[in-house]
Amino acid sequence: MAVPAVFRNDWSSVTVPELGAWRPRLRVSVVIPAYDCQPSLDLLLASLARQTYPEDLLEVVVVDDGSTPPLVLPPLRPAHTRVIRIDTGDWGIAHACNVGVRATSGEIVLRLDADMVVFPEHVEAHARWHHQLPYAVTLGTKRFVDIRPDRPDWPTPEQVERVGVPGLFDEARTEAHDHIEELLARTDQLRTADHLVFRAHVGATVGLRRELFEAAGGFDPALRRGSDTEFGYRLLQAGALFVPEPAARSWHLGPSNMMRDRQRMLRYTRPFTADRMPLPRWLRRAGGSGWAVPLVTVVMPVGAEPLERVRAAVDSVLSGQERDLRVLLVGDWTKLADEPRRVLDDPLLDLRLIAATYRSDPRVQLVDAAPDSPFPSPYLLRLPATTALAPWAVNRLIDEADQHQVGLVRVRLPDGERRVELWRTAALGRARWLGWPADEAGLAACVARTHGERMLTPRSAGVVDLLPVPLTQLAAGMGAPRFSAVAGAGELRWRPTSIEVTGLRSLIRAVALVARLAVHRAASRIRRRT
Repeated sequence: MAVPAVFRNDWSSVTVPELGAWRPRLRVSVVIPAYDCQPSLDLLLASLARQTYPEDLLEVVVVDDGSTPPLVLPPLRPAHTRVIRIDTGDWGIAHACNVGVRATSGEIVLRLDADMVVFPEHVEAHARWHHQLPYAVTLGTKRFVDIRPDRPDWPTPEQVERVGVPGLFDEARTEAHDHIEELLARTDQLRTADHLVFRAHVGATVGLRRELFEAAGGFDPALRRGSDTEFGYRLLQAGALFVPEPAARSWHLGPSNMMRDRQRMLRYTRPFTADRMPLPRWLRRAGGSGWAVPLVTVVMPVGAEPLERVRAAVDSVLSGQERDLRVLLVGDWTKLADEPRRVLDDPLLDLRLIAATYRSDPRVQLVDAAPDSPFPSPYLLRLPATTALAPWAVNRLIDEADQHQVGLVRVRLPDGERRVELWRTAALGRARWLGWPADEAGLAACVARTHGERMLTPRSAGVVDLLPVPLTQLAAGMGAPRFSAVAGAGELRWRPTSIEVTGLRSLIRAVALVARLAVHRAASRIRRRT
């Protein structure tokens, strides 16, 4: 069966069966990270024992993250339930989730918190989506109950069995997950959500296919808090579709950690998540200037281009207004053996000079092949070494992509063959689930079908063609190049900001450059006044 191609996050194009009116075929592995929570775990397992999903297709793994005393299985539980105790020294919810997933084999993974009680249709409501889509992430719904195990109104597993989960609490006296409900209401239940849709992924009740879990890399065990949001971010980059499932209902016993201590939680999580998540952009407004995951990965094949042209192209990127990026220079670097040679007549001289120029730059990497995807970086910028960018160009391309929520922004150069392209990683991730077309044109068509595309002119995008610029002029430029509009030409022109003076000839060139810049600036002022 062909995989449905869903447009952006509009899940309404996918048809799922009515609850109770279909025959499941996929096994569900319920993974429950747990720590010192025997009373609530007993209630959760009792509720899982009353699911409408077939018992023979359901397995439950409780991952005991070092509880004292160790957690035990209560009498009321699903038939295929076991406890795994972590005693390796590793700890944390993220690590426990990964351990649980690795210990199970179901095609569908359902992560539940241990302080929940789920309604009878909970598992089935999640699972029906994953029978239709391999890249869906289902988000169950929960209401928070003001209750504690030491209070007399704390229910028993026998009550769960006798009364049923829906009748355990009065919904009018419970609290909704406010900020999630507001997000759902603002985005038509996520159908119109933008590239920050992953913020709806807050853990507690989340379902997905095992292959999507693995494609996104699982939870980051180094994150003690905030791992759900960070994993949601990577799920999006892997092509995920986020689906709120109101039929997957549950009671959350007591407030969440964020509800109990919001400010301290945010203060703790921000430095860790900011290092791994370029989005939302405000995460990185304070702090360092370099992060583990860049906002933009720039891929530039150097081919046989001379040092001067490549340097002008790379430096235009590195000196731009957007600093949160990494440049991958693609070349035959493995050929650069240090054998005896005539250094000035070396056939690999330019490649050697390019490598020497950038190998120590922390924002530049020398790679042998261009990656298909920059995952987990959210944007891939493909830039020919024969083009340079205005200081504002990278932000201009990103703004165009985000304003229109497209998966591809293209800038075609005058010769019609070379292109500057900004790809959205989430769109490339979605293309993988749809078969990943073998050729570039097929991939672009696939991305356009699922996310849309936009075309910009070189002038509006801040893209400059370096081919017409003499190498002597490129070699003369020192520091960050500037770009200025040429009146009536409909293009941008590369202009060096300074020139190195080493003798009479270079002094003459410098004087000529200063004169040209002065004339250009005067002409620009006159045009602005008129």
